[in-house]
Amino acid sequence: MESGLEESQRWMAKARSSLAAARKLLEEALFAESISRSYYAMFYAAKALLLMDGIDVSKHSAVAAAFGREYVKTGKIDSRYHRMLLDGFEWRQKSDYDVYWLATREAAERCRQEAEAFVAQVEKSLTGDQRT
Repeated sequence: MESGLEESQRWMAKARSSLAAARKLLEEALFAESISRSYYAMFYAAKALLLMDGIDVSKHSAVAAAFGREYVKTGKIDSRYHRMLLDGFEWRQKSDYDVYWLATREAAERCRQEAEAFVAQVEKSLTGDQRT
């Protein structure tokens, strides 16, 4: 069985991979797919951070709730990152399940930028750099 550190590192690798995919999908004008990958980058990064504190949750709502409770309410991470995660989930829902919603380049770019910022903040938190 893996340690929390090893599993956390695997989730962060998935987060970075999802960011790379989001960039490539954006370049290929696959906007809905890029939005989805951007959200998953945040989701995986949030999971990685939670695992480092011994919190193992898997449902999207549970990850978002635990992230808010453990890091935002305690002042460890600025609330804007929780908002990014929550907004990313909503965008991902539209992108993956709403056949009437048309993803735009602007929306995909915004989601990618937020995912980049979110993952960078989690990486800072994982290395002990608490500046937000």
